[in-house]
Amino acid sequence: MESKKIVAAIDVGTLKSKFEIREFDDEFNSKVLYKDKPLTVLGRDLDKTDNIIIEKSIVKTIDALKDFKQKMDEYKVVKYKSVTTEAIRKAKNANDVLERIKNETGIDLEVLSQEEEAKLLFESVAKDFPDNVIAVSDIGGGSVQVVIGKGEKIYETHLFKTGTYRLQEEFSKTHHPSFEELEKTKDYVIEQLKPLESSNHKPEYVVYGTTNIIEFLETMGLKLQDRKGHIGDHPYTINVEQLWPLYTKIIGLSYEDRMPMYEKEPYYMWAADKALMNIIQICTYLGCDIIVPTNNNISTGILYNLAKNL
Repeated sequence: MESKKIVAAIDVGTLKSKFEIREFDDEFNSKVLYKDKPLTVLGRDLDKTDNIIIEKSIVKTIDALKDFKQKMDEYKVVKYKSVTTEAIRKAKNANDVLERIKNETGIDLEVLSQEEEAKLLFESVAKDFPDNVIAVSDIGGGSVQVVIGKGEKIYETHLFKTGTYRLQEEFSKTHHPSFEELEKTKDYVIEQLKPLESSNHKPEYVVYGTTNIIEFLETMGLKLQDRKGHIGDHPYTINVEQLWPLYTKIIGLSYEDRMPMYEKEPYYMWAADKALMNIIQICTYLGCDIIVPTNNNISTGILYNLAKNL
């Protein structure tokens, strides 16, 4: 008799807290039962508060986690894992915040290193590219990871501090960044990502991930090409040259004027140009112009690992 494994993952990031419940069968095929990603901004204003997480962000995160716990009870989740990343790694009051979250929600957040983040995303993607060298890039609010490998083998891991929210907070002093601010941001990204130029492996694809990237690109009117012989969650490709006009269009608008471009997640548009800047430069340094968008994230890797270990 086939058994069903219902598992959940919580990922408290710099900007959002991502939550997903999936049901797996014995062959590890899965379906999403529930997803949510409220804006909890645990990493808000760390540069202005001497790296102290502010009370408002703590309360937002606790409220979200209480909602997640209620949903896990409702869906009869048998096992879950909860993690947090860049905001907590950076915060001076991290231990106090983690203890308070555990006391008020019962959820014990595990602090992932950047290396662990990178490995989880790579593992969730690589199964669909068994015969290809790929570079998998997760562009988050606080940090960016690039992992190069093939199949189950990781060749190189590169870790950067060029996350979208981090760039926004450090370089954009107004809601309509000036030419000088944009140039400083670009110069910083180019300099930080420079180690990729010395990579010993040339990927066939750069797999660019965040939870909503396929929908975002389609909403922006970009034409995605079918990937011949695709397997699993990665049916499309896009050329890096297609991203330049979109980047140019976005930087011409204030944050508020960008928001209607993506009504489902309007605040994503505030730093969408920073995400595009990262991925364009990653492709440039790696000499790869074919991007495979992925909606997988570290939660995807966590969920598969949970199901396999039940």
